[in-house]
Amino acid sequence: MPSNGGYRSAITDTVVENPAFAALDADITDRITKAQLPGSSLLVLQKGRLVHQQAYGSYDLTTRVPIASASKWLSGVVIMSLVEEGLIDLDKPIGTYLAEAKGKPSAAITMRQLVGFTSGLEYDERIPCYKDPAVTLAECNATILGLPLIGKPGTGYRYGGVHLHVAAGVVEAVTQKTFEQVFQERVAEPLKMSMTTFTARQNGGASDGHPAPAGSAVSTLTDYGRFIEMLVHDGMAPSGERILQSASVREMSKDQTGDARFVSAAPSRKKAETPYGVAHWLDVVDSHDIGLVESSPGAFGFRPWIDRVNDIAGVYLILDTDDSHIEDSPDKQPGTPSVQTSGNFILVGAAKALGGKVPSPRRR
Repeated sequence: MPSNGGYRSAITDTVVENPAFAALDADITDRITKAQLPGSSLLVLQKGRLVHQQAYGSYDLTTRVPIASASKWLSGVVIMSLVEEGLIDLDKPIGTYLAEAKGKPSAAITMRQLVGFTSGLEYDERIPCYKDPAVTLAECNATILGLPLIGKPGTGYRYGGVHLHVAAGVVEAVTQKTFEQVFQERVAEPLKMSMTTFTARQNGGASDGHPAPAGSAVSTLTDYGRFIEMLVHDGMAPSGERILQSASVREMSKDQTGDARFVSAAPSRKKAETPYGVAHWLDVVDSHDIGLVESSPGAFGFRPWIDRVNDIAGVYLILDTDDSHIEDSPDKQPGTPSVQTSGNFILVGAAKALGGKVPSPRRR
């Protein structure tokens, strides 16, 4: 145990077999076989210990994949680290920070509305500049902020990447660094996440000046495991360095949507009206709207989670570009008959394997 209040990381680069997971391992193998996928992998922590770590098919523990919307949780931590320092105020209008917003209706949007996806901005990611590597993040934000609002800020929840794209612009404005630099300095480097970076497109390419903070990161099982482990330890890295203070971790776990009407998300999320914290889902909340089960699943199946009911946390890594297979894909059509390669069955299977309870979601 480090003398500065840190801890010995439980994350390793070796397989950890646990007979209690035999049923879940078999289920995962069956699903990827039916979907004709090359592989996947799973990491599970309980009470801070690594209790299961396995790779399936041709994947190993170092396989690196695009993580899509699991990027959002990473970006949320970056933003909250700047809130702690007083460089960003969640309740100040973004016109305070972004010159390109001044004089426009978007200037009144707050950072809390951006991280809680209630900004009222056009949320369709088909905005031409959104995935254009020829423009910078700031240049694209100038276009986004000039578009008409599609709703009054704070009144409607709309899942999408544009909110965090603009929030990342605030990060760049207050630090005078690229979003990628800030992420590396504040999160990746202290947590030794050497295989995690944001890219311009979800193709595993080199990072550059126009990432998608809501969806273009690439990572590995163990890298993201270190990130989850930090959150389980209330924001502390194994070295004892604080990535976030405990109060900031708790703030991230609060429902940030307030009284906003649930307008748009994946069918399963819209039906459940799942609460949303700072840039990630609160699958189950307590009576104070604090997350008990939290996750940030990606459209390609990558699924990290924290289950505080059972003191479990984990990462499920897969790359499946067929959105009919993915429970949380915003493009998934209701009633699509297909094998499911990623979904809540991972969280349920892990809880059952470890003798835990399966928490029931509570509506907003």
